[in-house]
Amino acid sequence: MTQTQLKTMKTLYERLSEVGFPEKFVREKALPDWWDEEFEATPGAVVEAAAYVSRRLNLDMTSLLKSEATPTFKQSCQVKFKTKFSIENQQVLVAQCMASRVAEMLAYTCVPEFKPLPNSPTGVRDEILKNRQYINLEGLLEFCWSYGIPVVHFDGFPNTQGVYKFDGMVAFFHERPVIVISCTRRSPAWLLFILAHELGHIIKGHLNSNAIVDETINPDSEDAEEIEANEFAVELLLSKPDTGYYTVQKFTGEQLATYAQDISSRDDVDPGLVALNYAWGKVNRTAIKNDQQIIWATATKALKIVEGDADAPKQINRYAREYLNSDKLDRDSQDYLELVLEE
Repeated sequence: MTQTQLKTMKTLYERLSEVGFPEKFVREKALPDWWDEEFEATPGAVVEAAAYVSRRLNLDMTSLLKSEATPTFKQSCQVKFKTKFSIENQQVLVAQCMASRVAEMLAYTCVPEFKPLPNSPTGVRDEILKNRQYINLEGLLEFCWSYGIPVVHFDGFPNTQGVYKFDGMVAFFHERPVIVISCTRRSPAWLLFILAHELGHIIKGHLNSNAIVDETINPDSEDAEEIEANEFAVELLLSKPDTGYYTVQKFTGEQLATYAQDISSRDDVDPGLVALNYAWGKVNRTAIKNDQQIIWATATKALKIVEGDADAPKQINRYAREYLNSDKLDRDSQDYLELVLEE
């Protein structure tokens, strides 16, 4: 059967909306900034738009243009989705495919060569602590980039019902692993744990040149690879895989901040991580939702005190700018990468 090609931008926008990309999102993120409605009326505009959208959103161009075809994503590797029982893999697919396109661009433009990694959290920890008191987000970012592992923060997904985001992803592109963090929290300690977890997947050999998507980093996961990655992260950041900071005392936010700073000085641990570790321990000891909410509110206040006005996503992408050679990309891909790193 001969398939017909799309003739109007209206039809293209409708088809993209059906797979999770509203027209407003497509105009703002998937088309160049010079694009306007006047140009859309010109011959060939639909084909040109499909080319931009395909390249930026990781969609198959042929599937966009053939009216009888269903728009489909390009997949360059097998993906293991680590999701909660209520979340289906398909619901994270839009975010995963968009993040894969970003990861592919980073891998291609990364300047440092990929080098063999230490084979244990202790090896990574010892190397980072040569130049700092404890492991923080900056230290782990420097380590990753020095070994040729690009790290980016990207959460530029459509805010559409049915499109689920994720905390972190790691994938192989151009013969190197790339880490994408999508958690929107501004806390350096929170994103530090996610970064350490994803690095754990790499060093523990969970990828096999494929990809892993962690919808939510859950310290209580029963998945074998998630348990290994969590233990790796805790040992890397806190020196032992079973380290736990817990007291029976109920802290206020201010008291928890003081406690975290005292422990930080004593154990050479990031104070934000102390606060998070303490909160996880407390939450796991109660099944009462209200008590859990109070614990997390206390931890959030403590993090605000010890971390100030930190903006971890921006910190991550500042590092990315230093280690990429975007001149290797075509002009539109350069523009899109710049848009990604600005978010």
